[in-house]
Amino acid sequence: MDATIEDTDVAVGDPESVGGLAYRLKLADNALVARKAAAVKALDLTESQCKVLTLLADGVPKSATHLAREALVTSQTMTGIVKNLEANGLVNRHPSPDHARVMLVSLTETGVTKATQAHELARHVESALRQAMSGNDYQQLLLLLERAVDLVPGLDIA
Repeated sequence: MDATIEDTDVAVGDPESVGGLAYRLKLADNALVARKAAAVKALDLTESQCKVLTLLADGVPKSATHLAREALVTSQTMTGIVKNLEANGLVNRHPSPDHARVMLVSLTETGVTKATQAHELARHVESALRQAMSGNDYQQLLLLLERAVDLVPGLDIA
């Protein structure tokens, strides 16, 4: 890919037709998720399960709805992830003391161990990417992505 990317017209039906930026972000996300998934396969976990374990690693029980928001998935998807983690003895569910109908999810002792291992593997993948990028590119990438997150909600699209 060239060092500069031109803003060109893209034909309808081309994967980039909905936006070159969105397409490239999704490609990068898919590549990173796939690499993390390969790294955590040795733990007999999926990348999504590892994300949930990491979100629970602070020791604060969370509802599946809360976890879904943090993991950027639907509540239905999170329910399936939590059920699988519970079946493997990595999390348990218990009623919220504040809301009787809400179930909270927390790590078991085995879950804490797996969460630590998964976090280390995921950190290793991101560290390897940072080392593979030249100079300050990694830091610049993070700053540009944060800037885009801040700018997009206020864009005038009328």
